[in-house]
Amino acid sequence: MKRIKYLFVDGYNVINAWPNLNTIKNEIGLDASREELINILSEYQSLSEEKIILVFDAYLAKGERTTGEKKVKNIIVYFTKEKETADQYIERSLDKIGKKNRVRVATSDSLIQQTILNRGGTRLSSNELLIEYQGLKTQIKRIECKSRSYSSKNLVTMNNENLCKLEELKKDLN
Repeated sequence: MKRIKYLFVDGYNVINAWPNLNTIKNEIGLDASREELINILSEYQSLSEEKIILVFDAYLAKGERTTGEKKVKNIIVYFTKEKETADQYIERSLDKIGKKNRVRVATSDSLIQQTILNRGGTRLSSNELLIEYQGLKTQIKRIECKSRSYSSKNLVTMNNENLCKLEELKKDLN
């Protein structure tokens, strides 16, 4: 049986750790930084083989608020209940799926990092996640550049006989 690869992300921890997201939070607002993180992680999931679960906690939130799981741009976004931290949700999830699957957790919170290791998961800091994401994007750019290079070579190396046939077909179509 193939093990599913999961990556849990402590949303607010990452927002506060990544300079671009922190700037968005301070200059535009928390909603905008959450949305940008969702966009980034959606792209990350499409480049990696991991199922992304982004967790935002409601520990200090009061009153009406979205809670629960929803699928947004191909990733799972989970908003915890009032007085529940992202760490608590991640720990509970790790207990359920950590033994059967490969689970990584992105957070810079040292206490939850230790708990993750004790429960069979692996951890990476928020900054390590940023470095991984940037590395994946760089790899994709290299592949795209090579692909464009090969396709342009194919056009340039067309022999004259085939080029003449194409020109004749073009004339016939007009």
